[in-house]
Amino acid sequence: MPDIRKQENYSFHTLIFGGTAEGRQVSDYLCEKHIAHTVSVATEYGEEVLHPQPERHIHQGRLDMEQMQEFMRDGQYALVVDATHPYAVEVSKNIQEACRRENVQYLRYLRTQKQEERLNKEAAGEADSTRSACENAGEISGAFYVDSAREAADYLETQQGGIFLTTGSKELHVFTEAISDKSRIFARVLPSAEVVSSCRALGLEGKQICAMQGPFSADMNAAMLHQAGSAFLVTKETGATGGFPEKIEASRQCRVTPVIIRRPKETGSGWEEVKERLDALISGEHASAKEVSRKLESVADKQEAECQNTVTGKEPSKLERSEQENSRRISCIGIGMGTPDTLTREAARAIREAEVSFGAARILECARLLLREPEEISASSKQPEGASEMEKKAKAPLMISEYNARKIASWLEAHPQVERVAILMSGDVGFYSGARQVAETFPAEQVRYYCGISSVVYFASKIPTSWQDAKLLSAHGKEIPLVNYVRKYPKIILLVSGAKEVGQICQDLVLDGIGSEVRVTVGSNLSYPDEKIQTGRPEDFIICEAAGPHIMMLENPHAGRVITPGIPDDAFERWEKVPMTKEEIRALSVAKLRLREDSVMYDVGAGTGSVSVECARLCTEGRVYAIEREQRAVELIKQNTARFHLSNLISISGTAPEAMEELPAPTHAFIGGSSGNMREIVASLLEKNPSVRVVINTVALESIAEVTNLINDLGIKDADIVQVSVAKSRRLGRYHMMSSLNPIYIVSFGGEEESSKCF
Repeated sequence: MPDIRKQENYSFHTLIFGGTAEGRQVSDYLCEKHIAHTVSVATEYGEEVLHPQPERHIHQGRLDMEQMQEFMRDGQYALVVDATHPYAVEVSKNIQEACRRENVQYLRYLRTQKQEERLNKEAAGEADSTRSACENAGEISGAFYVDSAREAADYLETQQGGIFLTTGSKELHVFTEAISDKSRIFARVLPSAEVVSSCRALGLEGKQICAMQGPFSADMNAAMLHQAGSAFLVTKETGATGGFPEKIEASRQCRVTPVIIRRPKETGSGWEEVKERLDALISGEHASAKEVSRKLESVADKQEAECQNTVTGKEPSKLERSEQENSRRISCIGIGMGTPDTLTREAARAIREAEVSFGAARILECARLLLREPEEISASSKQPEGASEMEKKAKAPLMISEYNARKIASWLEAHPQVERVAILMSGDVGFYSGARQVAETFPAEQVRYYCGISSVVYFASKIPTSWQDAKLLSAHGKEIPLVNYVRKYPKIILLVSGAKEVGQICQDLVLDGIGSEVRVTVGSNLSYPDEKIQTGRPEDFIICEAAGPHIMMLENPHAGRVITPGIPDDAFERWEKVPMTKEEIRALSVAKLRLREDSVMYDVGAGTGSVSVECARLCTEGRVYAIEREQRAVELIKQNTARFHLSNLISISGTAPEAMEELPAPTHAFIGGSSGNMREIVASLLEKNPSVRVVINTVALESIAEVTNLINDLGIKDADIVQVSVAKSRRLGRYHMMSSLNPIYIVSFGGEEESSKCF
């Protein structure tokens, strides 16, 4: 660590922690007064946004508490200003403790409410009523609020759908640890090699990482949400300077649920008090400085008291915990359709025996209805005559509206005397429920699972139809490429949130030109008195007004069952002078790609779009980007996209590699034309994702020479080169003659290592 005292012409009285807007404000003020000082920032970005000034010395790098002490001791500071982010609670605690140990005055700078409102107004602009309303309306309607990243992750584990994280890389591990299906996560982080590497180390693939620097407009946020197919956007309550209004507006546009981490409650000083202390140091007015110091000490005392008050609850003794583990029995119960009539007998018995029941409010109501009904008992267990109403009421279990398994575990730790516990789930425990989190949280020997009647089973019996031949999907709070599934599967049973989503799905089917082929059956409020099941065409349900939860069945008798590549050439729209990869070469090239259902694939030099179409049909849950520089060819790609009803094929007009810069990282890439940029294209692909699987088609000998040199230069060890010659028959009078096509070289390399057992 540099010895600050040895630097000439500087007396560094003040040390500022934080590369935040507040930290820059304090530093800029001292620069205006020509006062030398030090700013300590954690990241390279924090250093970049601080413009060089002769009075400003910058230290970049994270410090633990001991390093902070040493830094303060070496610098001989009179005042430390803590301007770190409001969510950096642990960092603030370390700064405060280091100041206490080194006997340095500590000042916590936090924006006041008036400052926040003024900044919001300036950032939003007078004309932008949407953003202003967003900031002034208090809690956002339709948002889910939590107090920490851990609480957000626990909530999201109980939900379905993609997750767009805008909370940075520091707490990314919280989400990757808590969320069992990591493929749901899409993280937007700062564009540094260190950050991207840390994301990969946590198990995220290239297609799940967006390394970009803000600010981001609402439209850009909306485009990213749409691209990621997210159902949830996770953000901190940062205010206008952190892009909060733009995130909320994008969530509204995309019908995505914002999960908002509340700003931690903290005591600090506003700008006027901070300036007062700085002016006291500058002018040497010691009386004023002492007065301010007393205020600072008061603030520090309050902050220390708050830290102590965050520890709540009583830790059970070892004996209590041991007894709890030996005697506690947890019943994880699927309650069926939400009425006592659809409960199994053993599930009803487990609910009646429970001392406490946990679940969502709607589910607990089912348990309350059950407990009001007379219990079927045998003669041997008959309640003694004369039992008082008080005795009956004493048996009534406690009902707690909570479905997060970790929070339930915390409550049970604080109540070791509770032995019989019921955790209630809607439908069946094995079908889109929170049972997985229960299994991860509690010892297996404590938990017994009770199956329930799922909505799919109930719905199918009411139509009636079989469900073992249906593709089961859930669109609860998430966007799925439904048109792709409808094109692929003859029967789909789909869980949806409500009437609005039913209408949107049916409208999409009509707009994509596939509506006339599909029969729709919609069920609402199943098992309740106002249960309704209707059948019709998609256009009949574009306006759907039934309240309550819904379920749909989509039947397409014309759904394709062919799963191999090799669409006939004449199935495509063709234009003169727009090249197309022929059927046989296309089939082999696509096979070499080794695609998955969720692949993100680039078709570079897409031409007619034949390879893009083949890949989009195979990657039902993925995305295909057809990149083409000729505008005429781009229009042809769009026509073929519509012809095959492909919602996951996006045409990109431009020349690679520049046209690839803003796209998400690919898992696979096909290069059919490079416009002389082969080296740059391959280098860009590998930079975006070092594990990308690449297939290249070339015809000219010069092109294959360029590719082989490139392979050698880049040190690619697994390249496979195949030359394919195809001859096709043509009729000549009574005879069939073979006509040869140009030989094609197919070069393939890269991709994640696959075990032979996967094929």
